[in-house]
Amino acid sequence: MRMIFTLLLLSSASAFAPLVPPSKTTPISRATRTVLNDRPNISTEKTKTQFSLNLLKNGPPQTLFLPFVKWFYKTLWQLMLNELTPHDSEGRFLRDYSTSSYIPPSLTELNSESNYLVLLGNPCPWCHRISIALILQPRSNVKILKLQDNASKARKGGWILPQTSEFPGVPDLKGVYDLLTDDEYQGRSTAPLLVDYTNMSIVTNESNDILKLLNAGSTLNLRPESDINEIEELSSYYFDKLSNGCYRTGFCTSQIAYGEACKDVIEGLTNLNERLKDKEFIMGSEITEVDVKLYPWVCRYDYVYSILFKSPGGKISNYPNILSWAKGVTEIEGMKDTIDLRDAVGSYYRELFMINPGGIEVECPRDVGELFDVDC
Repeated sequence: MRMIFTLLLLSSASAFAPLVPPSKTTPISRATRTVLNDRPNISTEKTKTQFSLNLLKNGPPQTLFLPFVKWFYKTLWQLMLNELTPHDSEGRFLRDYSTSSYIPPSLTELNSESNYLVLLGNPCPWCHRISIALILQPRSNVKILKLQDNASKARKGGWILPQTSEFPGVPDLKGVYDLLTDDEYQGRSTAPLLVDYTNMSIVTNESNDILKLLNAGSTLNLRPESDINEIEELSSYYFDKLSNGCYRTGFCTSQIAYGEACKDVIEGLTNLNERLKDKEFIMGSEITEVDVKLYPWVCRYDYVYSILFKSPGGKISNYPNILSWAKGVTEIEGMKDTIDLRDAVGSYYRELFMINPGGIEVECPRDVGELFDVDC
């Protein structure tokens, strides 16, 4: 993208302004040097600068090229976002629910005689849900295979396998899908992915279904039958307003779509903060699937969603009841280890170049314990 941008600028502007090599600097006159010497912290030494076309300084009037540059940059940005995810005609982010990418669960309960692998990527909030569930509902026959995020090396999607894994010679997640479906799978290579390793088959690639399978037969029931309707309603509400709402602010391509998404995020934040006023967990005194699904969102809010995705509301510390809930969940044994916060946050800034073309990463706490001021 940078090469295309530079070539277009060169072709349109080279006739108007000479290129100035980065090693050359404009000489400083004696009078100017005298003035500069009277000002603190300003060096009069010659400094090498990065390459520039110097159009704003020596080129034609800005009216001749800035409109084109803005149009070109915005058009390319929209094209890249449309490649990443669908949008409607007014620029609203649409999550891909295509049936071609969904593998429905092949069973209703995990088989105690089979060994399972669940492929998870640390930055992904949907994968984070599964890591949390396995801390709360450990299974001796379910092992985690940690994926690495590297869209430049993955043939499809963004996940590659570590050099040593249970799938020798398979370089990326697409390869796992191809291997286990005899190359018949045509959807997106998404994680989490639950695999029956004993029978070398895919169980499902939907986080909601994996949570249900892990819950079935567990001593800790995150989906009690008496509360199932409320659990489903709250999960849907907070997904729309917060978990998906923040993605709608980050990946929309119009001001109208952004304003709508911001309104939903603020509503969700206000509702959640009010709901947690007198509750330890979202449903009351016991942790449920609603908490499992929303904790990944709160871990990413301050340093990804509110900054990179431009989600409104400020930091979570502005919502004391949400912060108290987040601290309480983080204090659960093993919870802090469900995410490498610095790696997860950094991944958004490194990989989503279409909304962060410079690749500069935000400074963030090293882990969720530090994020929520928890000593655990």
